[in-house]
Amino acid sequence: MRKNVCVIGAGPSGLVAVKELLDEDHTVTCFEHGSEIGGVFRAEVAPDEAGAYDSTMLTISNYMMTFSSFPPPEKQERRFWSSAEYRQYLLDFAERFGLGPSVRTRTDVLSITKNEDGGYTVEVAPVDDPKARTAHQFDAVVISTGTHRVPNYIDLPGQEDFTGEIVHSAHYRNAARFRGKRVLCVGIGETAADVVNEIAQTAEACTLSVRRYQPVLERYPGGGPHTNDAYTSHLLHSIPLAAATTVMRFGMKRIKTRGKTGAARAVAEWNSKNKYFFNHFLTKNEAFIHRVVDGRLTVNAAGIERLGKDYVLFKDGRREKIDTVMLNTGYVEDFSILKDADITDVRTLYKHMIHPDLGTGVVFIGWARPAAGGVPACSEMQSRYFALLCSGKKSLPDRVRLQGLIERQAAYENEVFHGNPDLRTLVHYNHFMIDFSRLIGCSPWRPSVFLNPRLAYKLWCGSQMPHVYRLSGPHSDPRTARKTIMNVPTAFKPPQAVLTMAVSLVSRGLIALGLMKADPTY
Repeated sequence: MRKNVCVIGAGPSGLVAVKELLDEDHTVTCFEHGSEIGGVFRAEVAPDEAGAYDSTMLTISNYMMTFSSFPPPEKQERRFWSSAEYRQYLLDFAERFGLGPSVRTRTDVLSITKNEDGGYTVEVAPVDDPKARTAHQFDAVVISTGTHRVPNYIDLPGQEDFTGEIVHSAHYRNAARFRGKRVLCVGIGETAADVVNEIAQTAEACTLSVRRYQPVLERYPGGGPHTNDAYTSHLLHSIPLAAATTVMRFGMKRIKTRGKTGAARAVAEWNSKNKYFFNHFLTKNEAFIHRVVDGRLTVNAAGIERLGKDYVLFKDGRREKIDTVMLNTGYVEDFSILKDADITDVRTLYKHMIHPDLGTGVVFIGWARPAAGGVPACSEMQSRYFALLCSGKKSLPDRVRLQGLIERQAAYENEVFHGNPDLRTLVHYNHFMIDFSRLIGCSPWRPSVFLNPRLAYKLWCGSQMPHVYRLSGPHSDPRTARKTIMNVPTAFKPPQAVLTMAVSLVSRGLIALGLMKADPTY
């Protein structure tokens, strides 16, 4: 079957959706508000729009942030790209697969309406001429406008009395405006880690307020040669969460006193204050910790009692004079463009993409954010599956089974990520990717793999890069995939792999004996 599909948004998730649909010979039209592709990574972002800041470095390495069909340049070292490098990658990706003709930039989507006789009417207008509305007919619609679009401005007690400035990190570009200021930063995450780090180096004084000690990973753990996502292996994730948490707490206790650097010891001190390390989103950026070490940044985890005219009072009684508040409080999900279903929680969607009432008519791609791993990889798997559904090569479970799968998925994610109950997009990267590979038919674990022991070792002990899912299955490219996998160094050396496997086997034995808690069923 060939369908006419609308894709809304030309960021990473929208682009890969276009590419996968074209691979299945569907007709695709992508509407993009900006003047070029790239989403938050595009070059021309207005001051009032969410976008990358000047010094942005990705927190996911190049091999985990790229799509399986288009790896980084051959033999490029694993490292963190700048936003400019990633933007260029997306431009090259679009050129390589001829996506340009499908994208209409400077176009706003105003509404999506389901037709009585099937299909959808999508009303659009040029950004520069909002009154010039036109309606287009499509068989299906992909919404891929992304989660980083509508800033979450929280209400702080007493903010109506505060005479200073309150800004959101969505609009942060650099720290110049904070020079000489006394700044209160609220919340910490991956972007916030950089924002707080830069402000603390520029401002007269900087205080960070957090509700919890969100787990932090160093970009290069232990100062070693491997990026932190080099450890996202099948091997590591074979260890049950209860055992992994115990091992992590023991390791943090050891590093607090024996860490090679002050920053490493400070990260361990921070992480030791959260006993549920793996039940949170992992902040894969320790930049702000360096400012704690050198005294430029003060941290308060007591919570904010209230703001005054020119100060903040914390619940522990401490009071700080401030003139600026930086909100690092994330984003809110906005699905108001869709009128045919009430969606407030992406965990009510199958695989974070399909609503039972909408089926394959309207799907959401880009609302799966792994605790460790890249959003583009998850979006690519969603896109591959959706393209096959549109072609009739795959089919959705019946309504009753679909609802049961959604409820089981939500129960798993609610339990595993209880540390961040409000971050509804969170998924477990390994489980998410493996489950999709079974649905699509692109699992790398086939009997033929074991005829190549080195490849099997890489698949088990190496990072679970998206490229492993191009070894076989629809639109596979085994030669390129194998070359990419074999060229990337494995973080786990044989002795470490043996020890990690031993921990996995022993902990599973303890679970069988009822002496350790088993992981929830995915």
